[in-house]
Amino acid sequence: MKNMMVFLLFVLAWIGVKIISSLTLVAFINQTFLVGIISLLVGACFVIFKSGFLTLFFKGFRVMGSMAAPKSRAMARVDQVIEEDEGWQSFNRRFTGRIANIALLIGFSSLTVSLLGLALY
Repeated sequence: MKNMMVFLLFVLAWIGVKIISSLTLVAFINQTFLVGIISLLVGACFVIFKSGFLTLFFKGFRVMGSMAAPKSRAMARVDQVIEEDEGWQSFNRRFTGRIANIALLIGFSSLTVSLLGLALY
């Protein structure tokens, strides 16, 4: 229910932008479509990052980087403490989840306004 309200708020914000701006309908449709596609791409990237699909890939680059420029023992301990800190990991998961949710809502609302504008055109 909360997501639907936010979705409708974004749709109303886009309609308000159209009323206030001096854009033609075609330019407005193009801009809302572009913002929608970019927001959906950002949201998809955060969902993929949150799922852990690329964790092995990122760890491999960290290993390669440590071979090129070795870390000090203190830095290695700090990295280990960060990996084991459940509070930080929980915050990181919640933060990426919220960013992904907001980006997807913006993307879907923008594409909805774009399609509605296209139907009116």
